[in-house]
Amino acid sequence: MTRAAGLDGVTEDLSRLMVEAFSNALVVADTRGLIVRVNAAAEHLFGVGRAELIGQPAELFDPNADGSMHRGDGSQVAVEFRNTRLPTPGGDYSVRELRDTANEKTTKTALRESELRYRRLFESAKDGILILDATTGMVVDVNPFLTSLMGFSHAEFLGKAVWELGFFRDQPASERMFSELREKEYMRYENLPLENRDGQAIEVEFVSNVYLVAGRKVIQCNIRDVTARRKTEAAVQELNTRLELRVAERTAQLEAANRELEAFSYSVSHDLRAPLRAMDGFSQAVLEDFGALLPEKGRSYLETIRAGSQQMGSLIDDLLTFSRLSRATAKREHIPTGDLVREVIHILAPDREGRRIDLRIGDLPDCIGDTALLKQVWVNLLSNALKYTRRKDLAVVEIGCQIQKDEPVFYVRDNGTGFDMRYAGKLFGVFQRLHRAEDFEGTGVGLAIVQRIVHRHGGAVWANATVDGGATFCFTLNDSLP
Repeated sequence: MTRAAGLDGVTEDLSRLMVEAFSNALVVADTRGLIVRVNAAAEHLFGVGRAELIGQPAELFDPNADGSMHRGDGSQVAVEFRNTRLPTPGGDYSVRELRDTANEKTTKTALRESELRYRRLFESAKDGILILDATTGMVVDVNPFLTSLMGFSHAEFLGKAVWELGFFRDQPASERMFSELREKEYMRYENLPLENRDGQAIEVEFVSNVYLVAGRKVIQCNIRDVTARRKTEAAVQELNTRLELRVAERTAQLEAANRELEAFSYSVSHDLRAPLRAMDGFSQAVLEDFGALLPEKGRSYLETIRAGSQQMGSLIDDLLTFSRLSRATAKREHIPTGDLVREVIHILAPDREGRRIDLRIGDLPDCIGDTALLKQVWVNLLSNALKYTRRKDLAVVEIGCQIQKDEPVFYVRDNGTGFDMRYAGKLFGVFQRLHRAEDFEGTGVGLAIVQRIVHRHGGAVWANATVDGGATFCFTLNDSLP
């Protein structure tokens, strides 16, 4: 750009800096009315580069009577316009200043809308809101919820210092709170006691922040009535206390019942076993010493007495085992399941003698639990499988594990007698049997013991079967056993 004629005494750099520094659009025209200089704001407003503007008649960019002007792309924009004459030795120059008012109107509209939204929230809030002057502590506004809560009118709040409000019980403390808030610009109080106009105590949570509004610091206090919540919390605490007392009483009762059960178990174990042993022993002695003198029916009676006493002994053993499971503390141990199963199979070797048995053992993952208790589970399930396949020429017993829903499921499957699934609900009950005692021996407690142990380990046990088509018993264990 060449130096404009008639601007003698004003350096090019200084004039350029002055023009560019303006936020409004500036257009400088010479004595002929042709543009000799524009700033970046003018380029932006007109939508035309300065190279295209220089030399153009300045009046082309004067606004219409309604304050609008056309931009380079044909669009219109609302502007404020001022034309100033600049005398120079070579004649009068003109300086046109244009300010885009569209953004200003948009900003004002947005501000009004924001203020309206805030006012709606302020008026409808379900918490009390108190606005204070941060310098004087005087109330400048209060919302309807707080006036209703405290029983004072809007007018009675305005113009008073916060420590002059009657519902603050401790005026010196209120003054200290205000000074501390003004210094820290944020404060939170819980369980702050207030009184409404009628002298009724109200517990509130009090949160205050300092804001800058139009260059003036104000304090917004949000006041939440927590009286009902505190009463609820107190009621819950009282209920918990009563519940703890009831739990303690029930625990004491349970401990007393356990002691009585232990005494009963001791009595069963010793006092009932003695006459059973006598019945079995003397019956055997009669058979051995006088069997030849007795008729067949007499010997049959004695054999029945012996079998009954032995069956009663087995039943007592199973019941004692079942009752002890309720009191014994389950251990948490790492168990190599495969080794445990092989140990159980060795224990049950007498049940396999003289039989054709296809025993299949699959991969068995290790587990967490009580070794002694889980050993009893495997003993009961495998002895059942061996018992109910006794009538098969070739018994097939399969032991394995499948992963279902990311959880290991152990199983014992056989090709034995099976059972009718309509009666599966009775399987794990005490004394519940799905087969006649004369067909298969047992006390009806073994599967109940299995279920109790598995439940103690946080697992589940179930079975599937068909009549004469075999049975499969499955169980899971929870590795997070306490």
